[in-house]
Amino acid sequence: MPPVDAPDGAWPAVEEFLRARGAAEMYHPGGTLLEHLLRVARLLGEWGADPDLRAAGLCHAVYGTDGFGQALADTAERALSGRGRPG
Repeated sequence: MPPVDAPDGAWPAVEEFLRARGAAEMYHPGGTLLEHLLRVARLLGEWGADPDLRAAGLCHAVYGTDGFGQALADTAERALSGRGRPG
């Protein structure tokens, strides 16, 4: 599956993070979790979503979801992104 096209050029790093965490090997209905996440980001782009919303779609299951219990990261790792830090 080709990379998601984004004007900010951040997708390769995000995709590499998702791959490093096993998303490309993790089963998800319709293929792998990575394939699902890429489909979501592409669909949001087709709907005219801005890059931040598309990034949210690409990463929406990183910490797991109610319907998909496997997580790629623990919430304790949020500070690693450089975002969400207090102060």
